[in-house]
Amino acid sequence: MIDILSIILNTCPLFIAYQIASIGHSVVEKSGVLNLAIDGLFVLAISVSFMQAVYSGNDILSSILLSIVVTLLIGLFIVFISTKLPVSQGAIGLSIMFICYGLAGILGVPARSHQGSTGLKIGFNIQQNIVYSTIALVLTILLTILIHVIIEKTKLGIAIRACGENPLHAEALGVNVLRIRLIAGAIGYGLIGLSAGLFELLYSRLWREGHGMGHGWIVLAISLSSGRNPLLCLATTFLFSTLYEYRFSLLVFGIPREFIETLPYIVAILSMIIYKTTPLGEKLKPPQYLGKPYFKEERTI
Repeated sequence: MIDILSIILNTCPLFIAYQIASIGHSVVEKSGVLNLAIDGLFVLAISVSFMQAVYSGNDILSSILLSIVVTLLIGLFIVFISTKLPVSQGAIGLSIMFICYGLAGILGVPARSHQGSTGLKIGFNIQQNIVYSTIALVLTILLTILIHVIIEKTKLGIAIRACGENPLHAEALGVNVLRIRLIAGAIGYGLIGLSAGLFELLYSRLWREGHGMGHGWIVLAISLSSGRNPLLCLATTFLFSTLYEYRFSLLVFGIPREFIETLPYIVAILSMIIYKTTPLGEKLKPPQYLGKPYFKEERTI
């Protein structure tokens, strides 16, 4: 019991960040927009939240809000370009990702110099308080259920999924594809920004150049291997957050540290292979129009 409680407390901040980001990523891709910029956006949002925390005297609210706003604005730009122009969504996403890496360094380095070598002095630590951890986990699960209900049970969710499956048919039925994708992007990218802010303020509390790189790809793997289903993401997120938090425990078995550092990404690849080769992959297929250019001139009905 004590060991289980310890695992929950230790993985809680990372679980929350991964879960919120994965459901945000799922919403974006449900609308048909390929989200390959996720790792860069995650890194930039971490840097933004750190910078704001440093200059605001560790104001959690403003730090998280700023990370949400920055991620949201860039995300909406990605959605707009991906929908209005016949360009490669993959190329756009990867280009934005590298731009975000650069911006993260530009914003983070001066803030770190101002802060010094000490971490952020946040007034509470949910890893050491079962009450805070429980409340945070319950809120995360409720948010997950809410997003699932929106996607599966509401008119907005039906429109989002229609834009992902076939935006041409959706438009013929009166759906404003750009507007729906922008709404999905606002929800999804806002959640990604929220998750990155929470990652920095509740989990790492430190910053160095390149800080957070790779976590966006883990989030992508969580979402994809769960069929972009928010509820299924809960189990996958627990697996990855526990693995990442306790990976260095494997050092006692003589496993090289370099291999252990790559283990979450190896498991990410394996999880996506398992998803694609099992009935889950057949039942929860990706949106048919995911990543494909959409422009009205192609309408045939």
